[in-house]
Amino acid sequence: MTEKSFWSRLFDFSFSSFVTLKIIPVLYGLWIAIGVIVALGMLTGGVGIMRFGYGWSGSSFFLSLIWAVVFFFLWVIGGRVWMETIIVLFRIAENTSALVRASRGGQPESSEGVKDTLL
Repeated sequence: MTEKSFWSRLFDFSFSSFVTLKIIPVLYGLWIAIGVIVALGMLTGGVGIMRFGYGWSGSSFFLSLIWAVVFFFLWVIGGRVWMETIIVLFRIAENTSALVRASRGGQPESSEGVKDTLL
């Protein structure tokens, strides 16, 4: 079976093929970019507190630096786990449908996550 293009998958109203697996890398890139923006915002907030809040104390800057780094890594780890969970669910659906086709006597179609060694 031939591989469908992204646009044919996107406008497939029978939902026989998934587009989610193709856009997850883009969503993960956006997730990381949002984390960077928020972490930089936390860092500039610490600089603002350092300059205008309590005088020129370096402790508020270093505290905001620590919080920004911790936030960023937790944000990236959480996003990665969430996106991997989505991918696993879609791969389970693909493999289950291939197993059903194989049990009915049909030849399982070869795709990214499904090997032809099911029989």
